[in-house]
Amino acid sequence: MNERRLSVTNALIIINAVVFFVGLTVQKEALLSIPYPQAPKTSIFEIICAYSWFTCFLEGELWRIITYQFVHANFGHILFNMWALYFFGPPVESAMGARRFLVFYLACGVAGALFSSLLAGLNLYSSLPDIPEAQMICNQLAAYAGYAGLVECWEMIPLIGASASIYGVLVACAFMYPDVQISLLFPPITLRLRTFAICIIGIAAATILFNFNNAGGEAGHLGGIIMGAIIMLAWKYRLMNRF
Repeated sequence: MNERRLSVTNALIIINAVVFFVGLTVQKEALLSIPYPQAPKTSIFEIICAYSWFTCFLEGELWRIITYQFVHANFGHILFNMWALYFFGPPVESAMGARRFLVFYLACGVAGALFSSLLAGLNLYSSLPDIPEAQMICNQLAAYAGYAGLVECWEMIPLIGASASIYGVLVACAFMYPDVQISLLFPPITLRLRTFAICIIGIAAATILFNFNNAGGEAGHLGGIIMGAIIMLAWKYRLMNRF
């Protein structure tokens, strides 16, 4: 009798959901180490798993470039990401195989984090959140960690979410099945998967270019898209040259 194994796609969805719901109950103040009044409580996973250039590379907590992909800010954030993974993940996993798909998924997430940091470091978008105390908090955190005057604010802005990984999966799906028709709830239209992917890329690029809200997140999305496209082009080239 063949045992039915849990797919990588379903395992990723379960892990993300568990992390999110555990994080709702296990929370602490993220800024206890600096004089910041009424510091909000947040998920313990956001504190120990979120990616930033500072924590990952200056503090040496390299795991964050992977773990940030399993942490989400709110219910809408995780719902949209897991819904997209549920629909686009299985056909890509089926074509790639479980192990390759997992490596592909994580690689797109890593690329998203690094690309977001790259664009922030080049000042191509504003990395500061829209609160008056943002610069002060960054300066205080840098001073507390012993990096006063040596760290720029963009290096300390946290990034969380599976979006970069999932955007990479979307690109892979568009490469494999470009003419598949998909129907959107909003706006209520039907279009080809390739067209949908191009629209997503355009939105991400425009958000960064005009520094709209969540430009940092969209930079991460674009990084996942680029990595997904590079891997798929390499994969397609190898397949074509086998014949």
